[in-house]
Amino acid sequence: MNTSTLYLHIPYCRQACHYCDFHFSTQRSTESALLEAMRNEITLRANQTPWSGTTLSSLYFGGGTPSFLDTAEIARLIAHAKSLFSFSSTIEITLEANPDDITPEKLEAWHSMGITRLSVGLQSFDDHDLRSMNRAHNAAHSVQCLKWIAEGPIENYSVDFMYGMPGSSVESWKDQLDQLATYLPPHLSCYALTVEEKTVLHHQINSGETSQPSDEIIVAQFEALRAWAGLHGYTHYELSNFALPNKHSRHNSHYWSGRPYLGVGPGAHSFDGAQRWWNVSNNTLYAQGAEVPCEKLTVVDLLNERLMVRLRTSEGFRWETDVPNTLGGPEFEVLQRSVARATSKGRLQKTSNGFVIPPEQWMQSDAIIAELFLSPLDH
Repeated sequence: MNTSTLYLHIPYCRQACHYCDFHFSTQRSTESALLEAMRNEITLRANQTPWSGTTLSSLYFGGGTPSFLDTAEIARLIAHAKSLFSFSSTIEITLEANPDDITPEKLEAWHSMGITRLSVGLQSFDDHDLRSMNRAHNAAHSVQCLKWIAEGPIENYSVDFMYGMPGSSVESWKDQLDQLATYLPPHLSCYALTVEEKTVLHHQINSGETSQPSDEIIVAQFEALRAWAGLHGYTHYELSNFALPNKHSRHNSHYWSGRPYLGVGPGAHSFDGAQRWWNVSNNTLYAQGAEVPCEKLTVVDLLNERLMVRLRTSEGFRWETDVPNTLGGPEFEVLQRSVARATSKGRLQKTSNGFVIPPEQWMQSDAIIAELFLSPLDH
């Protein structure tokens, strides 16, 4: 069965988080035209290769804040996708939701329209952290929404959590994890706070208004997270992702497999196996049908991207399935030499069918992967 995934980017938020550089808007004047354009794009892509006749294993509402949408609009998008694609009998339909949007009534409504999984933007149980990030919710919202989810009809959910917060220590981070242990969500996506250019956080750090913990503290927080997750039965299956048994994110795992994926909405990206394209990150221009840039990937591009995504996972890079079929012999030999060199330094470990980055070195994964990248001139 030919399966794929569909990502729907809903670019509206109640307010702007200080660390966020994703495409979003706090103004909803474009909403009606934009949602119509998204339904039109779904129709267009459903009739193109490789998505014509495909079966969706995952449908993901991301953003922005999809839970900010009226429930009727979410249901309409699901129904439209279902009219054009086959849905797997076990399809995972995920809705990103902020704690302040979650109520018992909405949980029932989302469940009735087919939502099978929530991705909850909790980020922290600390009110100071939440205020510094300019989150729309507070710690009380975080606790209440988890209680409502536990009592509600949607059993599968993930929680987003952040470490490396300004002013945090290893002990304060462990306190956060202790609070999370009360709930043990089926899935946890945990990220080190990243300072992106042109964000409020970037300005605050540059001006000396706030500062991040040292690299040593951030690494220690990551190690504390790994130890906590192992103690509570989670599998650390990707650099930032932890899952209880059989609760891996189907949508993200598809991305990491290197297979085609479809993204709809402003700023969304798609990949058909040979080329990728991305929609304009502007709500008005997207609704007006702006031109969609497209990039054809070389075999070296494809290999480097597979190295980048596969080596962030516990499964690692697999020789038989992750090397592009058209990769030339000289380039393959360069890769083998680079892998052997990194393995001899302990930066990689061999597996039965490939190689992985040892978990204790995952915080250095970007540097390790960059050393393996091929250039177009390698031979």
